[in-house]
Amino acid sequence: MALFISKNGQTYGPHEPEEIAVFLGTGDFLPDDYCWQEGWSEWRPISAVLPDRPLPAQPQAVADAPPVTGPPPPQHTGHIPPDIEIIGTLKLPDERTVTCKVDGEIVCPSTVTIARGANVKARIKARSVVIFGTVEGEVHAEERAVLKGSSTLHGDIHAARVLVEEGATFNGKSHVQSKNERAPANKTSARKKSTNPAPTSAAAKSPARPA
Repeated sequence: MALFISKNGQTYGPHEPEEIAVFLGTGDFLPDDYCWQEGWSEWRPISAVLPDRPLPAQPQAVADAPPVTGPPPPQHTGHIPPDIEIIGTLKLPDERTVTCKVDGEIVCPSTVTIARGANVKARIKARSVVIFGTVEGEVHAEERAVLKGSSTLHGDIHAARVLVEEGATFNGKSHVQSKNERAPANKTSARKKSTNPAPTSAAAKSPARPA
């Protein structure tokens, strides 16, 4: 029961309801954003569909929702198809859900979601990382890393915040440290180097020997 999400003129998905719940928690999606699935004639607010009541077969029309004439255009899905295999570095311009195979590295300035069933052997570097599938490699998240109950991670996590749900498999170490905590260490090191006296200065100040 995957849903497409319409936000700021772009369409994302399809996302499972549990994935949408994560994005609502991070603020990437808002309850007032619209969602749609194949077979519906109208878009509906996320808050009217998730998470407390089941999806109706044909929801009532919403006056201010954008009309649907067909599936959302694929170029705006924010979704990496599962039939693609990528070897090397995958650079993503914005938020994406990865369902394909990746062997190498994933780099993104926004949120990267590894979908349920995806098998990724890569170093992931992003603002936030949400894992539903299987990842073998280090995870570097500027803000937060989330391991869902269905996920498996073999590798270390470096993030400002780490959330591991019950049922997740995590084989590695968690390094929780923000950018602000790392910055002062470099400044201290620089000051120590600048205060080391030069050997010639000590020699110049030593008293002369009497004749």
